[in-house]
Amino acid sequence: RLEPDGVRPLLDPLVRKLASMLETSTKRSVQEMTIAALAATAVAAESEFTPYVQGVAGLMAKMMELKDEKTYSLRGRALECMGHIAIAVGKDAFRPYFAPTMQCACEGLALESTDLHEFAYAAFANLSKIMEGEFAPVLGELVPHLVKVISQDEGQFEAAEEEQGGQFSALEDSDDEESGGNMVMHIRTAILETKKGAITAIGEMAAHTGAAFVPYLEEVVTVLLQAADNWHPLVKAECADAMASLVIPCIADESGGTLEWEKGDIAGQSPLGPKTTMAVAVVLKALVTMMKDDTKDVVGKACESIQGVIELCGPHALASVASDCLDNTYLILAKEAPCQQLEDYGEEFGDEDDDHDSFMTSVCDLVGAYGRVMGGHLVQYLPQFLPAICAYAKSSRPPSDRSMAIGCLGELAQELGPGISDHWSTVFYPAAIAGLSDSDDSVKRNAAFCVGVCCEGLGEPVVPQYNDMLQALSPLFNIDVSQGDASAAAVDNACAAIARMIKTSPHHVPLSQVLPVMLKAMPLKNDMTENPTVYDCLFWLLQQNNADLMANKAELSRVFAEAASESSKVDDEIKTKLKLALQSLT
Repeated sequence: RLEPDGVRPLLDPLVRKLASMLETSTKRSVQEMTIAALAATAVAAESEFTPYVQGVAGLMAKMMELKDEKTYSLRGRALECMGHIAIAVGKDAFRPYFAPTMQCACEGLALESTDLHEFAYAAFANLSKIMEGEFAPVLGELVPHLVKVISQDEGQFEAAEEEQGGQFSALEDSDDEESGGNMVMHIRTAILETKKGAITAIGEMAAHTGAAFVPYLEEVVTVLLQAADNWHPLVKAECADAMASLVIPCIADESGGTLEWEKGDIAGQSPLGPKTTMAVAVVLKALVTMMKDDTKDVVGKACESIQGVIELCGPHALASVASDCLDNTYLILAKEAPCQQLEDYGEEFGDEDDDHDSFMTSVCDLVGAYGRVMGGHLVQYLPQFLPAICAYAKSSRPPSDRSMAIGCLGELAQELGPGISDHWSTVFYPAAIAGLSDSDDSVKRNAAFCVGVCCEGLGEPVVPQYNDMLQALSPLFNIDVSQGDASAAAVDNACAAIARMIKTSPHHVPLSQVLPVMLKAMPLKNDMTENPTVYDCLFWLLQQNNADLMANKAELSRVFAEAASESSKVDDEIKTKLKLALQSLT
């Protein structure tokens, strides 16, 4: 995968070389790989690809006009490339190429090629994401087509024909038949892929075309509810992924696109309009049911979509399904859900050190979302949830599991504040201290975050553990940040943890020892979300004219100057404060 920083210095010669290869080669395989490379380059270069759009779009235009069936794959790759270019350069730069790209995609739907149909649906997804409201005029033509595709029957049971092939006929293999008794299921796998693509496209259209999508919601909701009950996990997972988008048009129509809600407030008036309330109820009911699916990918996507809906719509949205939602979440954390039943055999024999289940990250992220949305209402569930979460933090688990579990504890601590006090000494403190001495930098990073937000949320009651926490954080400042993102993020989060401890109880932090170490590790290298935390702490100390901070005036000036520089990734609001602070230091 191309990374932006790696592509930018080579962008001009790379694009020119690829364009030359595309113009001179007559081999379709080379042409396809070249187009794919141009698409990847555009995505990596982002807005810096803008000067090359006109030239590359001209090359793609020729490919998108190909009519020979043998060249359909090339035509599809060109269409795909234009979709990626749109993502890279944005609405304004892509606008001149929107209409011809859409024309190619729509013409492809009239051709007898499921591959071209898939490329078209992918293009619709990308273009609706970028063009937003400007995509709305084509909804009237595209939505009915996509609904029809999603409604297609991709397989059916038929009576098995009498075998005529002799005694060896059972050895024959077929990709599109599954025999069961005297019935055979004929599966058209190509339709599965096009159905998946159509669901993706319709989800992106709902998410990005605003209130213009509302007239189509009823038929789209109906067809996606049917697809949610499909026999194939590929279709169900895509359906679960798209469902959260169905509430967005209603919010655009009734609330101007955003909703204001208070954490844990279900007593006040609901901010949801009547259409939004109805859409949320239908979507969440379906997603909660999908949490009990027997396929992990489907469950993971359902959890992600539930998170998306409740974080967008708040506690009133969750209230109607909260009990079932929390019950299903606990069953998954405890490995008692239908999708985990086949794992019981291995665990009976102590097989705990297994591979990380990526879908569990979605489940733990949902737990964090419960904290953000429910607030104090979630505290009563902690005695049930915490042991299940901590099981993934055991040393026998893979590093990704340990990181996930400690990260989940950190999110809960951040969102629930004093609500975790009963579990500080038995769960959060020991887990965080163990995480800080873990061999994996991602675990250390999340443990540092957990320490910081626990100190911030719990305040004075945790002061007796300050010395032990500072000692446990200290080795993180010796991590080589050049080793990778996780290493740099671990140091950044150690800085943020120190900053939170200082702001919470400055008299219990030996500033003369801590500040030089913290300043040496700054500016932050990776986790930019912690910039407000560390700079607010330093600004606060500066306003007090803190003697220990002023003893490090030269280093503080260096940090502020680097963080305020044009190349810095610090946001503009903080940069303005940094520049003002620099003036006071000179």
